Amino acid sequence: MQYHAIAYASTAVAGLTTEDVDRLLIDARARNQIQGVTGVLLYDGSRFFQYLEGPDYGVSKIYSRIQESSKHARIEELFNGPVEATYFRQWYMACSETDGSILQKFCTKEWRREAPYLGEDHNGEPPEVLQDLIQFWNEICSD
Repeated sequence: MQYHAIAYASTAVAGLTTEDVDRLLIDARARNQIQGVTGVLLYDGSRFFQYLEGPDYGVSKIYSRIQESSKHARIEELFNGPVEATYFRQWYMACSETDGSILQKFCTKEWRREAPYLGEDHNGEPPEVLQDLIQFWNEICSD
């Protein structure tokens, strides 16, 4: 089965509080579960990085809401296309607050260079561009 994924970076609006982010996550998890969408969100206090994955229709519907959100601006789409597998199946929307250098690392990954290869079969292994994100997330979960 082929899935769809989107990775993007954006800037949080001025005055966004931890409570605002918590409410956003509660809403996102409920909507994502209904649509069968999973993924991760990183936040450094001023910027977001998000990776969404799942059925094409669900990802498109969720991403439309994200684009209309007043919680952030300057959305930079890093990847939007088919993928062979989902890698965050247990997370309807996991979130971690992290420092800016970690977030920047994921925002500058070679998403566009890797884009043509994300939909290919990688013999059960995640594409290179996702390996660091998966490893980072696994380290957070083991702490």
